[in-house]
Amino acid sequence: MNSENRQCQNCKQNFTIEPEDFSFYEKMKISPPTFCPGCRMQRRLTWRNERTLYKRICGLCGKTAISVFSSDKPFPVYCHECYQSDRWDPLAYGIDINFSKPFLEQFRELQARVPRQYALIFNCANTEYANGVGFDKNCYLVFVSDYDEDSAYLYNSHYCKHSFDLLNCRECELTYESINCITCTGVHFSADCRDSYNLLFSQDCVNCHDCVGCVGLRNKSFCILNEQFSKEEYLTRVKELRLDSRSGLLYMKRTFKEFLLRYPVKYYHGSQNVEVTGDDINNSKNSTAIFSSNDIEDSKYVINGNKAKDCYDGYVAVGRSELCNDFLGAFAAHHVVGCHLPWSDFECSYTDACENSSNLFGCVGLRKKQYCILNKQYSKEEYIDLTLKIIDQMGNMPYRDKNGRTYGYGDFFPAEISPYAYNETVAQERFPLQKETATTLGYTW
Repeated sequence: MNSENRQCQNCKQNFTIEPEDFSFYEKMKISPPTFCPGCRMQRRLTWRNERTLYKRICGLCGKTAISVFSSDKPFPVYCHECYQSDRWDPLAYGIDINFSKPFLEQFRELQARVPRQYALIFNCANTEYANGVGFDKNCYLVFVSDYDEDSAYLYNSHYCKHSFDLLNCRECELTYESINCITCTGVHFSADCRDSYNLLFSQDCVNCHDCVGCVGLRNKSFCILNEQFSKEEYLTRVKELRLDSRSGLLYMKRTFKEFLLRYPVKYYHGSQNVEVTGDDINNSKNSTAIFSSNDIEDSKYVINGNKAKDCYDGYVAVGRSELCNDFLGAFAAHHVVGCHLPWSDFECSYTDACENSSNLFGCVGLRKKQYCILNKQYSKEEYIDLTLKIIDQMGNMPYRDKNGRTYGYGDFFPAEISPYAYNETVAQERFPLQKETATTLGYTW
């Protein structure tokens, strides 16, 4: 099969579908996309609010919670304990299928009724002002970060302790204002360092300790601006630099910024990869346009992935997710299409925040269920028959948004039915728009 050029129905720019893409879509039993990769990403990210927080009251117990949902949302919001309890039944909100109108319109009606969990926070202690986190303790304003302790202002950083202001870091301790650092202790104002300790204003240093203003060093210690000193000379020079003062830090910051320009940089951040493109990617192979990810295989257009295979168009794919297309927030998911937050789900399409379930179509908030459509229970035989009819209907009667864009089976949810406004989401961070432009393009504000 040859590659094929198509025009994006959103931005009207041309994009290419490669032979391996067609093979993947055939495997998933879906039609090729009608949006280009960039527009597909923008649409998905309108469903991802990570750092816009509100004070809410739990709709069941009345407890106050810090939530990602503002008070004007149509559905109830529950705290974690109530949401996971038996005090309510998601199946009670089920509706019958109506083949006389687009399926996603019916999903939208269901979505506006089913309660939601206040935020994506699981098994955390004393970590209220956060979202997209699990197993954190005594943390404040941490996002998309797990297993952290006594830390604040983290994003996409995991297994860190006693650290502040980190981006894309792992297994760091007593670390401050650093980016892309792994297994570091006492590292400050640094980037792309690994297996090191006691570094200040350093970049791309590996297995180093007690260095200031260094670049590209390996297995070194007691260096300042890449110049080697004895331990005694190093300590004397550091004292003279007065790095314990604001003026000393500002001087070193300016000096390091100029010094950094003298050194070449690697064309991307990553290691131990085979046939990959993207950035900040490790231990991966045969993948294209992958970012901030590890252990990815045979995938395309994935951001924030870890241990995933055969996944296309995803934001957060972890827990050995496999065969996922146009999705957001997949954990241990297998063969899902157009799903939002599929956690340990199997053979699901167009679900929103469903967990430990299989064979769901257009459901919201279900847990440990199977053979359900629009939150209504069916027999296995009824489910198979109805889903085939729905998929056929989504092709013959696609959802059409206010700007005339159509969405068939295989496309992610339209942005206009997202539970968030555009300027609440990651889409505004990665694709910033002014209010007038956003509303003209059909996004809510």
